[in-house]
Amino acid sequence: MDRLPAPEILAALPIFPLPNVVFLPGMVLPLNVFEPRYLDLVNHALEGGMHVGVPLLRPDPSLLDPADLALPLHDPGDERPAIEAVFGIGQLIAHQRRPDGRRFIRLEGLGRVRVVEEQPQHERSFRLVKVEALPEHDPVDGHALEVLKAQVERMAETFDEDDRQMIRTILELDDARMIIYAIASLVPSVEVMRAARRGRQPGGSMPHLRLQQRCLAARDADCRVELLTERAQSLIDVLGESGSFPVSSLN
Repeated sequence: MDRLPAPEILAALPIFPLPNVVFLPGMVLPLNVFEPRYLDLVNHALEGGMHVGVPLLRPDPSLLDPADLALPLHDPGDERPAIEAVFGIGQLIAHQRRPDGRRFIRLEGLGRVRVVEEQPQHERSFRLVKVEALPEHDPVDGHALEVLKAQVERMAETFDEDDRQMIRTILELDDARMIIYAIASLVPSVEVMRAARRGRQPGGSMPHLRLQQRCLAARDADCRVELLTERAQSLIDVLGESGSFPVSSLN
């Protein structure tokens, strides 16, 4: 929270909506920027605070489950694409101009914000929103977090050694909040990787993104742990039934 921008930036935050990314705190997001409106956005950020919001574009309501439908819906009279009300805010940590006019940038996720209102677009090519910063408290239920970590270690048995080492490094982080967000990135990705290995698509509704978005918008860290524990256990059951675990781990 102490790294979030000043109130004047939160009052007019430029946003870079994406259809396939939930921007979690701690995440480093590389972007290849080439559309004129987002080139303008990058210039704006460079000149005024280096901060950008990255909301997930909301899918068609028919693709949402009841938990998502409980969230605020887009005003149908607004022609701009609907975005999620809660999203990650990042700081520009790298910027490279390319000879063809493109920009390569990297954003570091600093925290979560919620939209208060969107500013009229007028002659500006990109969107600005007024947001409020959301708190990031440590989880209260330490035992529940340990159960989740044990589930992640169990899933890691199906990975190669490099991936297992990466997961061990994540689980040894000092900040419990960052461990939870890292797991929120990892658990849905396991489902996507498993579908890819079997030559299947994860589904048009992108359920892995919906889980990450629900984690991001959750009331607190304990709610995130509950969501992830339920999904991790379901995935462990599927991995077990498919014979994905090493034989030695079943003894």
